[in-house]
Amino acid sequence: MFHRFVVAIGAGCAAAFLFAVSAQTSPLAMTLAYLAPLPIMIATMGWGVGSGAAAAATSVAALTLLAEPLTGLLYAASVAVPAWMLAAFAVAPVARYLPMKSPPGQPYASVGSIVTLAAAIGMLGAGAVLTAIIVLYGGYAEGAKQVATALAGLASDAFDAKDGDQARIFADTLVRFGPAAIAASTLLMLNVNLYAAARSTQLSHRLQRPWSDLPTSLRLPWPLGVLAIGCAACAYALPPPASQYFSIGVGGLGAAFALQGLAVAHALSRGLKLRVVMLVALYACCVLRAKYTLPVLAALGLVDGFARLRARAAFLPSPKPTSHR
Repeated sequence: MFHRFVVAIGAGCAAAFLFAVSAQTSPLAMTLAYLAPLPIMIATMGWGVGSGAAAAATSVAALTLLAEPLTGLLYAASVAVPAWMLAAFAVAPVARYLPMKSPPGQPYASVGSIVTLAAAIGMLGAGAVLTAIIVLYGGYAEGAKQVATALAGLASDAFDAKDGDQARIFADTLVRFGPAAIAASTLLMLNVNLYAAARSTQLSHRLQRPWSDLPTSLRLPWPLGVLAIGCAACAYALPPPASQYFSIGVGGLGAAFALQGLAVAHALSRGLKLRVVMLVALYACCVLRAKYTLPVLAALGLVDGFARLRARAAFLPSPKPTSHR
């Protein structure tokens, strides 16, 4: 019991520190801030849901005391509570929170349902940010104008002082695609940290659930594909701010299907000689050419949601092993 308490306090302090460094603008500080959910998730997945809750509460209390109450509230809503909620959902048996719908052969939540919950958290957070801007500035048009002006002032240092139009165009683009980007980036942040937490606790033999084969087990429900297509149509056809709210669905669900597209690529490339090279090139394109690669992966994941490409590939003949002489 004392050991769990020490782990919870340590994880909470570590999470608070990682979030606090986000006040710095250096690339290293931003990278560390991106890992703020990791200690809470490790405590939850390795030492139990209660330890994770204690770690989240400790981190919120530390930031509230050391910084200010508003910072602690922002951190709790954007990092601590979502991190603990997703990790607890992943590691707790389904019978604990859905006793009547617990699958007999699947005592834990599926990978697809975990990604779906992460997408829902990201979309709710982005919707809350958009709603707060509309309420604070008395309307979407005024809020978008004020936010774009502030962002243009911050971005002016990155552009030539004589080229203020470029900074304004950049700020307007951020405002237009910001809600969708918040939803997608939140999903990515939560899932990357959850994977790292699960791997670390698995290597230390403390993971509370069996490890799932991600390339074959990450399957999103097909109705989410219909919902994503509907959100894309509404985001294109409707005027703001309605289009902005639907774009949040495009960002969150699109990022989820992009992860499924990566799972499809991993699954279908098994057995190929140049698989490692192909996957390294794919991930490099995701980083360097994300604007083109991620939509293609999302489309691949969307097609797999309806056509079950990985299930069809199971009936194809496997490559013959090559003999080494």
